[in-house]
Amino acid sequence: MVLGTLATTALFPVVNKWRPGPPQRLSHEFRVFIAGFVVWLLFVVHANLLGLKILTGQNVEFLGFLVFVACLGYVSAYRTFASEERLLAINKELEIARRIQSSTLPQGVPFLAGLEIAARYVPMSAVAGDFYDFLGVDEKRVGILVADVTGHGVPAALIASMLKVAFAGQAAHADDPARVLTGLNRSLCGKFEEHFVTAAYLFVDLERSCLRYSAAGHPPLMLASRGAGKVREIEENGLMLGMFPEAAYSTVEIRLSPGDRCLLYTDGLFEAKNAAQEEFGKSRCKEFMETQRDIPAARFVKTLLDSVASFSGYNSARAQEDDITLLVLDFQKETA
Repeated sequence: MVLGTLATTALFPVVNKWRPGPPQRLSHEFRVFIAGFVVWLLFVVHANLLGLKILTGQNVEFLGFLVFVACLGYVSAYRTFASEERLLAINKELEIARRIQSSTLPQGVPFLAGLEIAARYVPMSAVAGDFYDFLGVDEKRVGILVADVTGHGVPAALIASMLKVAFAGQAAHADDPARVLTGLNRSLCGKFEEHFVTAAYLFVDLERSCLRYSAAGHPPLMLASRGAGKVREIEENGLMLGMFPEAAYSTVEIRLSPGDRCLLYTDGLFEAKNAAQEEFGKSRCKEFMETQRDIPAARFVKTLLDSVASFSGYNSARAQEDDITLLVLDFQKETA
């Protein structure tokens, strides 16, 4: 053990010398380790001299070994406490990042006569890549953006913050969804390489009783029509944002009737899986919209999220696997 430790210790300066970059100074822990080992080595030498009859006295090599073990214990404790301090610092920074990201999200929903909006944002971690925002035009018109940045954590949250700034710059043409997404795409292209953004933009015009919708690689809008009695998917998708500078987008216009309900969401909703790896799926979303069409928007959002959590087991020991964002729009009689 002594010879092996001695060889390993002797190799460290050689490895440090030939490592690329400037030579690194010995860390505090390594110096303590060397000191403990040297003390033990001296006791070992003393024991060997006693065995050779060069010295006389009692063999106390075990005391040197105890000193060495104590130094190892100190190094382990020092590293443990250092790791705890780093972890606390990281958690503190994540909490600050969470508060900053929360401040970038709308603190409420716009109020328009004839329209009820309910929104819920459920991140899987302290910070997330989901994002939603509003562009208010007047008391009869509003634009709504829902976006999902690939990945999770701080990188995705930073891109979501960039998206908020870019979205605010689209206010001049808020009534043109295709143009809004084109502007967002051009603002984001070239800013990052390993991520992209899916997004859906919905412009509500209560004066004309219609919607204009466009999307960029995003799950389809779901519309529960009071007259048709069924839920239909509306998909007007172009390429995802941030990858192709010349990507083109198109807009579809949808007529509204009193009692219609729209659902905008991110893919964390229908991709939630249970223990058997079965997804919640779009069909369950549609079925839920059909059976729960008469409950208010805020209660609808809460009940839908509870259903997803119950299906996937998020209410128990299983951790949420993706961010979830939901926006529900109820068109009331005043829109007629």
